[in-house]
Amino acid sequence: MKKRYYILIAILSYLFFTLANIPAAKVVTLLESNVSIPAKFYGVYGSLWNGGAEKVLIQGQPPVDQLQWSLNPASLLLATLNADIKASIKEQNIIGNLSLSATGTFSASDIRARIDAGVMQELAQMPIGELGGVFNINIESMQLDADKLPIINADINWKNATLTLVESVDLGHVNILIKPDDDDKLAATITNKQGQLTLDGKTSVDNKKSYSVDLRITPEKNATDNIRQSLAMFSRRQTDGSYLLKRNGNLNEFGL
Repeated sequence: MKKRYYILIAILSYLFFTLANIPAAKVVTLLESNVSIPAKFYGVYGSLWNGGAEKVLIQGQPPVDQLQWSLNPASLLLATLNADIKASIKEQNIIGNLSLSATGTFSASDIRARIDAGVMQELAQMPIGELGGVFNINIESMQLDADKLPIINADINWKNATLTLVESVDLGHVNILIKPDDDDKLAATITNKQGQLTLDGKTSVDNKKSYSVDLRITPEKNATDNIRQSLAMFSRRQTDGSYLLKRNGNLNEFGL
């Protein structure tokens, strides 16, 4: 029994050692020649286990620069490709862990990024005035399956948040907590502090892209008359002086 165990360990060790030394450029070239992948790699270096690429182009997405990866060999025993990665998108650094299963399920965990609000607005294609501040993103876990609603657990902190429409509105520090809810929807709880407006509410979206917004907006003493008048244009004033924003619709209306 021990002899078989030692032989198995020796075989696995040999396979891991061999794979670890395969040049990453050769693997990428082989994949691009034989498999339809939605990405083009440039300046690939290092090995399959520890390597990187100077640039990765994905159709319809901004370029990924200075990609580095470190694969977890043990994940291959579970028919999963798992790697710790570092990269830069529009000079914004991102680190985390990515996994791709044999069934095509893509997942990520421990994703960390600090992204300027202007870049975030561009990446998310948000045509709603001008955003200011910095987004600190912490994605604890994320799972993407084709034709299914993403499963995301994330905490997003928008520091020194400002939104400029006609005039700039100071939103202070905004916290967005994203996680699945009990109705098989992806929900986001929104709160903030130290702004001209106090935000408290929830948004959600289901697998058919139907969304709902239920957000209470309370002007603080330092909110200008223009800000209060603007709130009345898209939300309903309540007896306590707050404004209630309720919306239902489908993301297809926005081309999403």
